[in-house]
Amino acid sequence: MPQVVLTIGGSDSGGGAGIQADLKTFSALGLHGTCAVTAITAQNTLGVQQVYGLEPDVVTAQMQSITDDFSIAFAKTGMLHTADIVAAVAHHLQERKIPVVLDPVIEAEAGGRLLRPEAVEALKVHLIPLASVVTPNIFEAQALTAIQVRDRDSAYRAAQKILQLGPKAVIVKGGHLDCTDILVVGEEVIILPGSRVAGENHGVGCTYSAALTSFLAMGSPLKEAARKAKKFAERALLGSMHVGKGVGPVSQVAHLRQEASRYRVLCEVQEAADLLLHEPKIFDIIAEAGSSLGMAVSPAKAPEDVAFVEGGLIKEGREARQSGCVRFGGEGRLTGIILAAMSFDPKAAAAMNISPLARPACRAYGLVTMVYDPERELQGSECMSMMRDLGQSIAAEGNLPDAIWERGCRKDRFRLWLLGPSALQVARQAVSIAGYLRDGKI
Repeated sequence: MPQVVLTIGGSDSGGGAGIQADLKTFSALGLHGTCAVTAITAQNTLGVQQVYGLEPDVVTAQMQSITDDFSIAFAKTGMLHTADIVAAVAHHLQERKIPVVLDPVIEAEAGGRLLRPEAVEALKVHLIPLASVVTPNIFEAQALTAIQVRDRDSAYRAAQKILQLGPKAVIVKGGHLDCTDILVVGEEVIILPGSRVAGENHGVGCTYSAALTSFLAMGSPLKEAARKAKKFAERALLGSMHVGKGVGPVSQVAHLRQEASRYRVLCEVQEAADLLLHEPKIFDIIAEAGSSLGMAVSPAKAPEDVAFVEGGLIKEGREARQSGCVRFGGEGRLTGIILAAMSFDPKAAAAMNISPLARPACRAYGLVTMVYDPERELQGSECMSMMRDLGQSIAAEGNLPDAIWERGCRKDRFRLWLLGPSALQVARQAVSIAGYLRDGKI
């Protein structure tokens, strides 16, 4: 049975932050999320246009309804808006003895005040003392302590001052500095380093605190939960979506989409290999040294993004067979070819090399073939060099070809590559070319 968690905060009509970000995070991490809405915002990627705070008794009714039914492993608070709501939330959590991650949301990342000035004091008096951990960014830490946070030393001093208010721990997030977080638990200080990640960042703070809540609910110790939450937020930031006219939202499920995409690519490469091996005529165009077959996920930037048949398809007697399994991480020529093609057209995700003797059949079949004549014989391990070199050649042509005739320094190293958007499409094309050869259409 999944753990149940509770988020108490504002609704973001743009779907990027607030309870929307929290619930997406809980779901992505396998927990059941519940929510108590404190305020409704008219908000988009450009900022907050209007805030409508709910009455404290309405917030209490929501929390009451949830905790009467569910056993809450952990709660988190975000936008609380007014001092009265802060007091109501603190009373309910204390009464039900629910551990809480307090994200002291004061302003929206896209712009707009979300916590009234008088509510900051209520936060310090009523709710911070109950928190298992408080997670301010540098501006929120400054609002809570009057310490201007400019570096790690000032972040530590701010954390210590917040700790004096009574929470068990404080994490000052360093996203607006050098991306290093400072976790302070009692006298212990833990540095959580990070790196600047390119991407739209609307909702990254909510996502981080929701992920931290999730990992704590699942039993991770605080230090481990903080590291995991930071990693989760970074991945969400990397997968951020360019929607709207302003600061776009992070994507809490980006890593799930990536994993699903990798699985689909693995399955398709194997399906393509099976299709080829069930066609007897494919034997005629298998290269003497074996035919490589592969496909990349999109976007692809490195060898680990390319799936391939290990050892390729080879001739054995009068039949073709698959040499090894399908896996990611090829360093060979196939990888260089695919990455080069995708650098010009991201949809050109698959490739296969066939016998150079099939070149006339490719011409008869109507394929546009580009001649690639490297200045030196590139080794298979130099796939990134090949990607750059071939990518420049394709760019110079101005169009992506259907096939590439790769000249080696020796005639026995000529290679013929088929390109396509998918492994299955390349495989079907190879079958058609084999048919042209066998049926004498050239």
